[in-house]
Amino acid sequence: MGININSIRQSMKRADESANKVTHPGLLSVDPYTIIDKASPVPLHHQLEQFLRQGIESGLFPPQETLPTEFELQEYFGLSRTPIRQAIAKLTAEGLVTRRRSQGTIVLPRPFEEHLRQLTPFTEEVRRKGRTPGARLIEFLVQKAEVDDLEYLNLEPRDKIYHIQRVRTIDEEPVGLIISHIPVAIVPNLQAGDFTESGDQQSIYNVLEVVHGIKLVRATETFKAVNLSPEQAKLLNLPPQSAVLLRSRVTYDNQSRAVAYENGFYRGLYRLEWQGREVSSIDTSLTEE
Repeated sequence: MGININSIRQSMKRADESANKVTHPGLLSVDPYTIIDKASPVPLHHQLEQFLRQGIESGLFPPQETLPTEFELQEYFGLSRTPIRQAIAKLTAEGLVTRRRSQGTIVLPRPFEEHLRQLTPFTEEVRRKGRTPGARLIEFLVQKAEVDDLEYLNLEPRDKIYHIQRVRTIDEEPVGLIISHIPVAIVPNLQAGDFTESGDQQSIYNVLEVVHGIKLVRATETFKAVNLSPEQAKLLNLPPQSAVLLRSRVTYDNQSRAVAYENGFYRGLYRLEWQGREVSSIDTSLTEE
């Protein structure tokens, strides 16, 4: 099959015409053909979400400024409204942007993020306070990597992960719902039986280090307030839509591999103390406020 020169010229002409309709400086500084690959197995909405997320993190789209409009994104990237709205909805759900009537989609200030100097497992935190930690395994599955795993665990859509859901307890009272994703390729022999309800192996860090020989060296965490789904609330003995603290953590080993991506929903477990604009301490008091 020969190359249709006229078709290529028409596509380039349409791209130039679209660019003339776009005025957002954040878009005009990038080449649309390097952002969206319609032949890629990665969904279009995820490709767009990644671009917007990275733009927010890098300052291409600064806090309190608007994102490009749906029309601009359609014109510039040649996308339909559906993937654009999916991408914006994901960023909105994560608290990175918000929609305001007559203003558009506004970039919110970034949530507090801490680069940890020392990994402190939940089990160790609780014991240090003289309390009794526990864990109940709710779900242990092997499944395809989810959208967030592609970013935080540096995976491809075809990769497999362990999906592990546990309820953490203090003195037998549920205080946290932890959802952990671990790449199968890094820990190929992980089993549900590795996790215990008490003792050291209730800690996922102990399981990774002691049972599977993975040396964990650092982690990054973010904190924000969220509302529980009815299913999550039931596991924590809370009313639906209860507000809790979401603690998201990515843990790395001594080979700089991301070995675990976790979302922990905690009821009254963490309190952040602020002095001016700096975080002075994280109080891990294990009492309900």
